[in-house]
Amino acid sequence: MDVQKVLSTKWPSYDVKLSNTELILYALGIGFQQDPLNKDHLKFTYENDGDFQAFATMPSVIAHRQSENVLTIPGFPAFNPMMLLYGEENLEIYKPITADLKLRVEERVADLSDKGKMTQLTQESLIKNAETGETLVKILCSLMIRGVGGYGYKGGAAAVIYPEVPKRAPDAVLESTSTANQAFLYRLSGDLNPLHVDQDMAALGGFEKPIIHGLCSAGVTARMIYEKYCNGNPQGLTKFSTRFLSHVFPGETYVVEIWKDGNNLVFQTKTKERGKVAVRGFAELKEQPKL
Repeated sequence: MDVQKVLSTKWPSYDVKLSNTELILYALGIGFQQDPLNKDHLKFTYENDGDFQAFATMPSVIAHRQSENVLTIPGFPAFNPMMLLYGEENLEIYKPITADLKLRVEERVADLSDKGKMTQLTQESLIKNAETGETLVKILCSLMIRGVGGYGYKGGAAAVIYPEVPKRAPDAVLESTSTANQAFLYRLSGDLNPLHVDQDMAALGGFEKPIIHGLCSAGVTARMIYEKYCNGNPQGLTKFSTRFLSHVFPGETYVVEIWKDGNNLVFQTKTKERGKVAVRGFAELKEQPKL
């Protein structure tokens, strides 16, 4: 492991111009508009709505478009892609993303940490307004690479501290049932991994049937939190961080437990059917104006 070479890795920037259809597909893929008469959802699902914009977690499918580059990082030992696990996705949302914007994505290795028998590799993605250079969203994505470790560097420059789940009862418990075709719809936003739709590929991964994308489960959780706490403000979420712990099968029911302290939320999302925690994390709500 050549730590300094890894940490100096910066990939070429790339431009993204989103269509209305892409914004709508993403929103539908995380469960918006299951009630076709829900007018509050139209700001994410209907291009003629006056507030039409990307939902807060859509940056996760705008970035990461060069994900294959992680396999060839200069100074990083070669590894089997099957040894790679998605660990965390941490979003800081500064400004909304709308379909009329030309976006530029800049990505680099932000941190590296020896975990003994595995490595935590953190990538930073900055989504910017390509014309003004203003940063709209910052993402820190942590990947766990099993079988690479023992080189001693502990990093920490880009570590995100996750609060513990409080010992008390949650302040809110929300439920939403995924659809049987959830993964088929969500994959149209860019993650075409066959594990999520092909039963044979799912079996190779050790699953009895295809599983929902982890980032889809994160998006579903964010949608539920938005509906509960953001009072229809499409920019009501300013931070959203998730740690991926387990899988969800299409058709299972998400149960989101939330602990609220002012504008700060701690949450965990379980499957109702199996009781497994799929994602755990924290979020920050936009400060409400004082009346």
